[in-house]
Amino acid sequence: MARTYPLNHWYAIATSAELTAKPLARTICQIPLVMFRGKDGGIAVLEDICPHRKAPLSSGSVVDGAIECGYHGAQFDGKGRCIHIRSQDVIPPRGMSVTHFPALERHDMIFVWIGDPARATDDGIPDAWSTNTDPDWTTVHGYHHVKANYLLLLDNLADLTHLAFVHRSTIGASGRTGWFNNPLRVTIKDDTVHSSRTMRDISPSGFMLMTGRFAQTDKIDRFQTSDFFAPSFFTVVLGGELAGVCEEMQRPHHIVLNCITPETEETSHYFWSVCRSAALDDAHVSEQMYLQTRHAFDEDAQMLERQQQTIRADRSGKPLMNFQGDQAGAAIRKAIARLMQAEAPEGKAAEEQAA
Repeated sequence: MARTYPLNHWYAIATSAELTAKPLARTICQIPLVMFRGKDGGIAVLEDICPHRKAPLSSGSVVDGAIECGYHGAQFDGKGRCIHIRSQDVIPPRGMSVTHFPALERHDMIFVWIGDPARATDDGIPDAWSTNTDPDWTTVHGYHHVKANYLLLLDNLADLTHLAFVHRSTIGASGRTGWFNNPLRVTIKDDTVHSSRTMRDISPSGFMLMTGRFAQTDKIDRFQTSDFFAPSFFTVVLGGELAGVCEEMQRPHHIVLNCITPETEETSHYFWSVCRSAALDDAHVSEQMYLQTRHAFDEDAQMLERQQQTIRADRSGKPLMNFQGDQAGAAIRKAIARLMQAEAPEGKAAEEQAA
């Protein structure tokens, strides 16, 4: 199966809260990785393999800021260099090192660079992720492991008309017809895809009622914008105003930050945050936002995993078909194809890899 993701980009690998005193294993872009904190608290990401007998380093422990293999006790620093072997004084001059990957910790998230380390820079994480730690917002975080290709998850986020079907009894219950009667506006700039939709004179969403922003009897104009930053960052911004009061969103009610990271060609890591601008100190609202979002994404995962199984079994060789609602999704796949084409040796086209 051809690779469907570029390598020279930052991918989310964990939330900061996940990384404790123990090493954490996670496969990214088909490479088994282990991460841990050094003495200074910095993040180290290594290939999850000890060169001695190829045991997983993640089965060991962190000792004085280094990772110690749980099989025979070889220790490696954050750059992958062997610094100590319990059973001998001399470290072999060749072969006793582990591949090291650049890492960043920003806005309560940890990111890894899988491609050419010389091309890794300190930028590349969209500014929107600062909302995670902005005191004017309250955030809940979640994670899903999804047995589907990451492009299918991006399709799902790009075409929210699925809310009326997959989520008809949960988050899609409000303003169901609004997804079909109001066009999606899409603009493309470089490797960013922006889309927006306004739904007039509809009932408030459950989240907006939960925070007390609106009453059950209110009618609102609901505003939604989305931004995709190739190849794996996706924001959804939602807000509302009383119907007929204004033409544009004045202040977002909540923002959903999505990091979609390829694990393999048929599995993905899905890191999400829901940031709200109302009822900031209400723990009950935080709990309900987390539970309801997790339930909705459980519904998505069930559909996506069935879709992946069907694609795997499909013998027709026919490409996916696009509806009008797939305008943003098609642009996303083209943006990813351009990134892959830039990485491909000898200028080999990558359109088919991301199609």
